[in-house]
Amino acid sequence: MERRFNQTPGDTNIAILGHLAKIGTWMNLRQITTGTPGSDLNRERLKTILDGFGKKGFVEMRESQNPKAKFEYRITEKGKNSFLKCVGFEPDVKYLLGLRDQD
Repeated sequence: MERRFNQTPGDTNIAILGHLAKIGTWMNLRQITTGTPGSDLNRERLKTILDGFGKKGFVEMRESQNPKAKFEYRITEKGKNSFLKCVGFEPDVKYLLGLRDQD
């Protein structure tokens, strides 16, 4: 089910957490940007979102071992649980909220 409305900040947040949950390992900004479907993220906006997620305990951050990337991010258990609560509605509620089914 595809959302037919403009993408909201909440949609973007769910898409980012969903991608991080699906991959489950350390990723840099480029990997997150290219893997987050339906989003028009740029690096600065994504970094701002991820910094906010870090403050809430949804992601953890470390210095990257790749010299081209400064930092890498990984979802935490709290982040996974929060994501699952956001997408765990019954199908009719998900439809009304405009949420896409997650792979």
